[in-house]
Amino acid sequence: MSLWQKCTIGGLIIVIFGGAAYVARIVFRPEKLEKYTSIPRVKYVHPNVKKLKQAQSLVDEGKLIEARKILVNALTTSPKSPVTRELRDLLGDVNTQIFFSKQPSPRKIEYTVKSGDALASIARKLQSSAEAIVRVNDLDSTLIRPGEKLLVPQLDFTITIDLPRDRLVVHDSRGFFTQYPIASADLPRARQSTIQTKVTAKSFWENGKPVRSTREFQKEKEGSPRIDLGRRGYVLYSVEQDNATNSQVAVDADDKDDTPNVDDANRPPQGIAMLKDDLSEIELLIRKGTPVTIIRNRE
Repeated sequence: MSLWQKCTIGGLIIVIFGGAAYVARIVFRPEKLEKYTSIPRVKYVHPNVKKLKQAQSLVDEGKLIEARKILVNALTTSPKSPVTRELRDLLGDVNTQIFFSKQPSPRKIEYTVKSGDALASIARKLQSSAEAIVRVNDLDSTLIRPGEKLLVPQLDFTITIDLPRDRLVVHDSRGFFTQYPIASADLPRARQSTIQTKVTAKSFWENGKPVRSTREFQKEKEGSPRIDLGRRGYVLYSVEQDNATNSQVAVDADDKDDTPNVDDANRPPQGIAMLKDDLSEIELLIRKGTPVTIIRNRE
């Protein structure tokens, strides 16, 4: 084969493959779309992320009412978003701060003390508790005087213990109020996926025994809070942050320390563990008879 023939064949090959490449480029990458390749990609950020940051900034500034409006709006317009849990946690924190402050709110009644009144009688009359009245009004004693004005918080809450989602949720007449994380749970077996019960008792424990104070008034309760529900084995008890875990670790008998642990002494055989600070707050939000719904599993 002569040199001229080789050059001719080579040229034809270049033309054929070059044409095929050009056609493929036009088919799979239209020229009209090339101008868009230089535009940088923008990552989508859900609007609730921005609202969460705005609300947190307002909380840091002490503007709780403004923050609450943003949080309620975010959860109402987009109830499911990447930051829904964070929004609900922050809203719950804002709600409780407002509730336990001296700031008037729809959940508090202004009451003028009358002759013969006592905190306990006011609490019974207005669906509250003496402890909650003390906390809201920042009282230093149970002594109240006729003519004194008190803000009486309404304790008409209901509780949902959502075990699959590790949350204890507090509701009021308008819906969600606040929520707290569940540290761990060890409960008796039950056939029902949902259990209806109520609060039967509130107490404080120390060294494995209920604290029985002779003082009528204790601004800061001693011991670990405990809330008993109307079902055997269903108790809300407190643990410290360092001891909050869902895991169980086996300990060999030879390695076991003989020194009793205070937290272990206060822990009932079965129940639901909550962080101590959270349970102390829950104890102020509920009273004997508060309805409780326990969701063991979701069908």
